[in-house]
Amino acid sequence: MNREDTANTLFVPRHTWRLPHAGYGTHPEIAVDAQGRPWIAWIEWNGEAESVMLCHAQPDGEFCAPFAICERAEAILSLAIMPWQDGVAAAWIALGDPERDGLMLRQVSSAQRMGPARLVQPARRYPMGLTMASGDGRFILAWTVREPRGRQVEGIVGSDIAALPRPALFSERRIFNLRPAVAVSEGVPWVAWQSMSPSGSRILARHFDAAGQPGDILAVTRAQGGIDAMCSLAPCREGGVWVAWHTDKGAGASPTLVRWIDLVRLEQDGICHRPKADMPGIDRDARGEDQGFEFPAIATAPSGRLVIIGRGSQSLRRQDLTADGWTPRGQVDAPGWQCRSRYKVALHGDAVWVVGRERKGIVLRELPLTESAETTATPSIGFAWRQEVGTTILGRRLLFGDIHQHTVNSDGTGTDAEVYLRARYRYGDELVAVADHESFLGKQTTPGEWARIRATADDFYEPGAFVTLYAYEWTGIMHPGPGHKVIYPAPTQPLLFSRDDPRYAASHDLLAACREHGALAFPHHVGWSGADMDSHDPEVQTCFEIVSCHGAYEREGGTPIGTRGNDKPGQFVADALDAGLRFGFVGGSDGHGLNWHHGVCRIQDSHRTGLTAVIADSVTREGVLDALARRCCYATSGARIALWFEVDGMPMGETVRPGGVSAYRVVVRGTADIASLCLVTNGGRETPLRFEGNSADVHGTLPPPPVQRAIYYFVRVVQTDGHVAWSSPIWLESSPDPLNDRLTA
Repeated sequence: MNREDTANTLFVPRHTWRLPHAGYGTHPEIAVDAQGRPWIAWIEWNGEAESVMLCHAQPDGEFCAPFAICERAEAILSLAIMPWQDGVAAAWIALGDPERDGLMLRQVSSAQRMGPARLVQPARRYPMGLTMASGDGRFILAWTVREPRGRQVEGIVGSDIAALPRPALFSERRIFNLRPAVAVSEGVPWVAWQSMSPSGSRILARHFDAAGQPGDILAVTRAQGGIDAMCSLAPCREGGVWVAWHTDKGAGASPTLVRWIDLVRLEQDGICHRPKADMPGIDRDARGEDQGFEFPAIATAPSGRLVIIGRGSQSLRRQDLTADGWTPRGQVDAPGWQCRSRYKVALHGDAVWVVGRERKGIVLRELPLTESAETTATPSIGFAWRQEVGTTILGRRLLFGDIHQHTVNSDGTGTDAEVYLRARYRYGDELVAVADHESFLGKQTTPGEWARIRATADDFYEPGAFVTLYAYEWTGIMHPGPGHKVIYPAPTQPLLFSRDDPRYAASHDLLAACREHGALAFPHHVGWSGADMDSHDPEVQTCFEIVSCHGAYEREGGTPIGTRGNDKPGQFVADALDAGLRFGFVGGSDGHGLNWHHGVCRIQDSHRTGLTAVIADSVTREGVLDALARRCCYATSGARIALWFEVDGMPMGETVRPGGVSAYRVVVRGTADIASLCLVTNGGRETPLRFEGNSADVHGTLPPPPVQRAIYYFVRVVQTDGHVAWSSPIWLESSPDPLNDRLTA
């Protein structure tokens, strides 16, 4: 194991280790055993299968060689460890063999001494979100299981892993109960979790008595109208537990994108105590690359000092709470944009152990624990949420949604569950896709992680009401390379084509695989990263993302929405259309959960900078993907502008072969007054259309296209508030052409 030694300050690690792993290591966990030895566990992928690996510190301060504690599985969804007897107990969730896979539990003392692997929960209920803790001879193990109306938290409280009780329901039956956290405080097991419903998201908790019977469910956050998520628990020597979580709302403030950590001390009677002073330095209007303080991992020192480890959007940070108040918040790692995972923390003696997945692999840091007297806290306080809306035009339902955004699964912030909740109940969208980079800045997507991502999308998918698409971003080299593309796999073949796989490293090979397996691929911010025109396949790249937080890429020098700069002339949407390529338009924020997208974006809420409107036959994945494949969709810059465009009765995205003059119709119902409305065709020629206030209903005629040539038309709507909508084009051609993606304009 590679070790680095440095100075001894609160934020500078004494030692840093980079864990060796033969394959790709991810999702590390940490526990310190009764002998004071740190144990590290992680999921390792060798390119074909996954396994759980362990290593522990030795008397000389170095770590033993990593060893496997399970047979390789097709996918490992989750992992947790806790101190137990003379070593640790490890739990993991494996998929692949329906006869023997599921949630497994095993005691491990060394590479040579392991107990049997015990099946706790079969895979058929799709357990996820595993967590465990121990103390005073008791342990608690919690996870979530899929039910017809969402997920529930289940678990086990016990004192002997060789004689496990039956799993019990920990949560109440709400729509979604996710991300449990556990602790054992003064011999009392506790569990907390995130409860999500149409009215918002809050943190709930409960404890268990000496017989393992649960107490009442306690509301840690009573507020409605925001997202409280990713809770973490730590023992409190005064009794009860510390509960930390991240939230997108502040006192009296509307929810924002940026998350900050909040915490209380929770007693068994449900009373919550807040620190005497609020956490200093909270900035919900920040504009730089590094924003917020999220994904708390907390631990309590014997004195009562509370150590809080979390991540900014692009940093690993620490802040402690002591009897003297809050310490400064400082950065522990080197600054820079990368795909950081969640971090985990454990304390022993005068050491704070922090482990996480970073660009260079799994990194373990030892920080100093500066002791002080116990923390003190005072009683707490108490928090409306947008309902779903629907949009129709000419009797057709429009489904709006952001189908390109990022989370902590790559280089973004927050979780995919938060994306789904925010999309449906804050923004009122009907469809959404999380499209994290499948490989970027040293981070890869393993089979287990891809299975987890799809499972979460499945949990929130409600046919007829809310559509969650499978998606990921294939991140190619910028122009003259293939640029960036979001892949939307078919629900029945949700395959991941990695840029690291030689079979899909070239753009034409990627698109061929997409065609074979029914996936769509949408290039985005093409004027910045390139349109990849030579590889275009109109049956796979059925749409281009025309607008996002990076700007609008219709044409070079376009207004009122510009670009992020570093434009590539000849690579804009208009250039591709004029070159004869055929594709429709979609919008997606490409948001990473940052205000102003660190200064690049034109508005503060970077997740309202690109929307796709789909005119689908059904509110299902199949219906949405079919509409996207037919280009029966359009893009907006973030407003729910209703738009209809047809030629000779054929809707946007279609090809029309008229016998003479064609008739068109344009209908608009804006969210603000219209500033301009026009029909755009080859070479950027524009025909102004009439409008009144925020609406228009225009009928007109179009001349027949020249022989053996195709003419495209699309509608652009610009509102007085700066929002824009672009219909997908309609092509007029005089005769069929087998090379219809390369017609001379």
